Amino acid sequence: MSYLSGFITNLIRNPFSQTSHPTQDSDQNQQNQLDGLNATEDDINFDDDDNGYQSNASVSSSSVDLDKLLHVHNDCVKCVALRSNGHVASGSKSRSIIIHSTSSNKVEYQADNVFAYDVKGLCYLPNGSLVACGGDGPGGNGLKVLSPSLELVQTLEGHYGGAVCCVTVSPSGSHIASGGGDEKVMIWSEPGEGGEWARVQVLEDHTSWLNAVCFSPDGKQLATGSGDKSIKTYSFNEGNAILAHTLEGHTGWANSLSFSPDCKLLCSGSMDKSIKCWNPADGSLVKSIDQAHPSFGGVLSVSYSPNGRVIVSAGGDNTMKIWDAETFELKHTFEQEFHTRQLIITADSNFIVSANWDKTVRITPCREYHLTGLTPILNLIIHIVYKWEFVSFLEPNENTSPLEKVMRLLGECVHDGCYNVTSEILSFLSPAHLPVQITPTRWSRNEEIK
Repeated sequence: MSYLSGFITNLIRNPFSQTSHPTQDSDQNQQNQLDGLNATEDDINFDDDDNGYQSNASVSSSSVDLDKLLHVHNDCVKCVALRSNGHVASGSKSRSIIIHSTSSNKVEYQADNVFAYDVKGLCYLPNGSLVACGGDGPGGNGLKVLSPSLELVQTLEGHYGGAVCCVTVSPSGSHIASGGGDEKVMIWSEPGEGGEWARVQVLEDHTSWLNAVCFSPDGKQLATGSGDKSIKTYSFNEGNAILAHTLEGHTGWANSLSFSPDCKLLCSGSMDKSIKCWNPADGSLVKSIDQAHPSFGGVLSVSYSPNGRVIVSAGGDNTMKIWDAETFELKHTFEQEFHTRQLIITADSNFIVSANWDKTVRITPCREYHLTGLTPILNLIIHIVYKWEFVSFLEPNENTSPLEKVMRLLGECVHDGCYNVTSEILSFLSPAHLPVQITPTRWSRNEEIK
């Protein structure tokens, strides 16, 4: 069955296979996941905020090499940020930040012990500098600006208690918004003559720690999400944020926020397992997907694709999901053996970059999955590949239908070695309708291939 192994190798083209990196046993994995999801108010500042949403990621898929595995941290990865030159920055629970070049598949820079506890959020500035937030303990300063090579440029002091849970930068790069365990949102203005960022505004509208801060793509709105279960929207103009609406409806922490590219909708993900879409103009609820990720931990991260066609979400149920942004129909589910802490979509909407609890950063193709008239045929092809020895074709005769002839030819194409062509066709087929699970990033079956 060596031909089958070859087919699968070509079909997957997956640098992120579960066999590509060390994994813990299932009991330990489960305990680690529970450790990450069962955070309490006492330890939330240091141990379990998955934030640092990057509202205007600009890396292109042309910079991404899917045949290479991105770096592995020593502990779970909690946040990622993208730069236009193909660099992926990631921060971990082990207090480290790694910058990885997707073009060379090398770690370009690494900084350890950035904070006293974990790195909770990252975002890139236009000049390539990196803003990082994290848990720095009482008396610490959990917000720092780092150079492109991860040297400390400035520590932004102001949040009480040392824990800054989330950070984002305005589309123009002129302002930073940070949210802390002190229940405050702080606005920082770009360096002036002194060469340092300056705090220009403090927002105190929430009654619990901040989980998410997000600028709209046009820079005219700011949204914040909190452990108090509410979302606040602000009009934003030259560093001045004015409260516009309080969005109420979530029954759990508001974990993640994302504006649609046209700024007309705001998507939120919550610990209550739901994804909600709001009209930021009047604060009304447009749509709620109540059981988007039905497990403890709920929805950990949501993001609109830059082309506005899909919403991608990740949850505590160890899945990433692709939703139609117009109909909110579920288009595809990526089954995983770990949960994704944060996800970002590349500027061309072709790839998902994710920070994961299994200590990895992964790149996953983001496609708009559609069923076609070929689904039954391709379904059979996969069945043939899956267990070829149990399937055979009868010789065609005058009573053989055109469909059966096509199925036979396609089956022979698979068997005779035209693997690349077939794999490209199959990669666009929804795995939900196949006898085995096959996605652009994973192949799994119950028994080993012999």
